[in-house]
Amino acid sequence: MPVLFESDHVRLEHEPSRGLVRFTRTPARFESLDEADRVFGALAVLDVGIPRSELVLLIDARRGPGRNDDPFEKLMDQHRPRLFRGFRKRAILVQTVVGKLQATRINRESGFGNEIFDDEAAALAYLASP
Repeated sequence: MPVLFESDHVRLEHEPSRGLVRFTRTPARFESLDEADRVFGALAVLDVGIPRSELVLLIDARRGPGRNDDPFEKLMDQHRPRLFRGFRKRAILVQTVVGKLQATRINRESGFGNEIFDDEAAALAYLASP
């Protein structure tokens, strides 16, 4: 799967045969809000050369450290629409019940219609379905 972007915190890959973009959060913590802003800002303007409406997005948050402090949440509120809107379908992959609760809360507050899974095969099946 071709890598479109990689940092200590995030890996973005594109699988053309499935029309899939995989956004994977690594275990690395952001040292500052400025660092998070730079990484997510770079991702937000990344163009894969295919309209997002023809792509599906898998957000793999399983290894990412949980963070819900107000300054970080406000920063993500700014970046989330530019990062994740426009895809034909989106699925979030979490590892824990706490992760599922946080993803559900963010979905509700942001108005995103992401489906949330704790099983990668189920998430990929959902994204592949018509």
